[in-house]
Amino acid sequence: MQSQLVTVRYHIQSGTMDISWKDGHKLLGITSSARLEDGRSLSTAAYTLHELDRSSNTADAASEHEYTIRSTAPGLPSFLQHIRLYDGKPWISVESELAPEAGAIGTRHFDTVVVKGPAAVQLGKIQSLRLLHVPFDNDMWFRYNSFGVAAMKAGQTYTSNEVTAIYDNATRQALILGSINHDTWKTAIETHATDGHLTDLDIYGGISSPTGVRTDTHDTTEHGLVHGPHVVSPRIFIGSFSDWRDGLEAYGAVNAAIHPPLKWPAGTPMGWNSWAAYAEKINDHRYLESATFVRDTLVPQGFGRNKVVYINLDAFWSNLDGVQLADAVANIKAMHGADGTHFEPGIYWTPFAYWSDDLDAYVEGTGMKYRYRDILLKTSDGSPLPKVDGGLPIDPSHPGAKARATYFLQQFQQLGFKYLKLDFLSHGALEGVHFDPKIQTGIEAYNAGMKQIVDETGNRMFLSLSIAPLFPAGYGHARRLSCDTKGHISGGDQTTEYMLNSLTYGWWTDKNLYITDPDHVVLGTKADQGARTVIEGKSRLLSAIISGGMILDSSRLADDPQGRELAQAVYNDREWFAIADEGKTFRPIEGDTGDKAAAVFVRPSPHGEYVALFNYDEKLPQTITLPLKRIDRAASSVSITDVSSGKTLQSARGTVSIELAPSESKLIELHWKK
Repeated sequence: MQSQLVTVRYHIQSGTMDISWKDGHKLLGITSSARLEDGRSLSTAAYTLHELDRSSNTADAASEHEYTIRSTAPGLPSFLQHIRLYDGKPWISVESELAPEAGAIGTRHFDTVVVKGPAAVQLGKIQSLRLLHVPFDNDMWFRYNSFGVAAMKAGQTYTSNEVTAIYDNATRQALILGSINHDTWKTAIETHATDGHLTDLDIYGGISSPTGVRTDTHDTTEHGLVHGPHVVSPRIFIGSFSDWRDGLEAYGAVNAAIHPPLKWPAGTPMGWNSWAAYAEKINDHRYLESATFVRDTLVPQGFGRNKVVYINLDAFWSNLDGVQLADAVANIKAMHGADGTHFEPGIYWTPFAYWSDDLDAYVEGTGMKYRYRDILLKTSDGSPLPKVDGGLPIDPSHPGAKARATYFLQQFQQLGFKYLKLDFLSHGALEGVHFDPKIQTGIEAYNAGMKQIVDETGNRMFLSLSIAPLFPAGYGHARRLSCDTKGHISGGDQTTEYMLNSLTYGWWTDKNLYITDPDHVVLGTKADQGARTVIEGKSRLLSAIISGGMILDSSRLADDPQGRELAQAVYNDREWFAIADEGKTFRPIEGDTGDKAAAVFVRPSPHGEYVALFNYDEKLPQTITLPLKRIDRAASSVSITDVSSGKTLQSARGTVSIELAPSESKLIELHWKK
């Protein structure tokens, strides 16, 4: 089976296949396998007969060619492997299927791609092989991690969720492997290494957890049993690229083609959010006074986008009674800036999490038909699943949960809210016993619950996903890159460096899956609340700009003179706002930072390249030196302009050196002289 760039050889004697690319990269000895519910393990390598069942152009596109290998053996269900090749593309996809002659079959663990041996992964001449860990969701301050294979411990399992990159940072050569359908399975990529070589690779649907032990998915029970007259594995993208960054972007684009992202006609939002500023102490006065300051002081400095500013209530909006809430919304919608900017209100909700221990409370919108104990997700013995992040998981398939969603979503729209932050969504993807027997897995339940939200809001509200799985996508206009981020440059979680770790290895999700949301931009005056200085605050702002330009300030603008002063100083930069308005993410130059953030990010500019540089040291200055060829192989010399001031800083040949004060960042433009 062959395209212009990829050749797949299936060995009918052994039930294995090899993939080789025109660039010389190889993935050898691939099998597929499954663990059945009756305890048997199946592998294509154990089957006796392997035949080309069919080949055709798919209905999707004439340039997509599908081949099916059918493996059979006495007493075993047929094992099918669906292999798709694409004209002119350096990737294929593989999907497996179990099809018994009669009756049904079930599995909780379906391995689409299994390879073993130190020579199975070949990337040519490399200097230091790396493996990317991608978190399942953005909760609990999980980080992306680029492991050096040479440092991986023998016998230890290294796992990524849904997708990984196997690559060499120096040459950037890479294989990208990941799931591209997300209807049923939670997909894992497990690897092992010995003596600096990858020795095992297993890509399977069915991430599971030992009883009571949480994984990245927060599950405390095994993956749901996928059962029926035939069972299909996750469909896996396998591609070879000369640059791992191009590969991840291609992987994202393939996902977008299968499940398109939501599009918001008004563009990427900009505005203010109440959470970091006031949290549980929010009230109608602080909400409206913050909006007034944005209108009277920040908008004249260029704050806002497309003549729209969103003013968003976060958690604890219930501090406002019904009259206060309606009046607040009306006041926000009546606001207009001197330049014609209008204001839209936003609100917050957790559709799949319950925050009380009163299980006998009636569920809103159900006419007292259901109590909360009815709609909670259950274990096999009928008891509610344990709390995650302090909230009890709700079963999205329960009719009471559906009625509750309809009630709140209709209420929000009737009040006039245009922005809805949806939080703690991973609760809806947990494994458990669902009310609807057709729902077999947590991902199936999550798809159903999120589809209801999208259908009921009808693109009339901007949907921003907060704590949420990376996949499935297509159910929110935006998703936070990371968990909560405050204003400090570094020092652990909730920092600019932490958020930029997610941009370093997750920039490719922007527009392919969602608008990337860098979380609210926190400024303030208390050490545990926000930026300590304007310099640190500007770095937090720049981190949002290079993440695609979604900016939601969360400063204390109602009753804190110092907070107002800091916000006015940080947001006084029309040149930076102009870059943000383009809505484009920057990507890293280097991918060898482990679980830390890269210090340098780039994207094309009208004259060459924009470069954003960060000094994560709060105490010491730093000089960052960039070889121009790491940005553009044809580059030899440049002139350098500071974007904020428009001043030419220097000219350089071969390398660029930029000095940064403690906690400082800079946005420069390189003008090529090739």
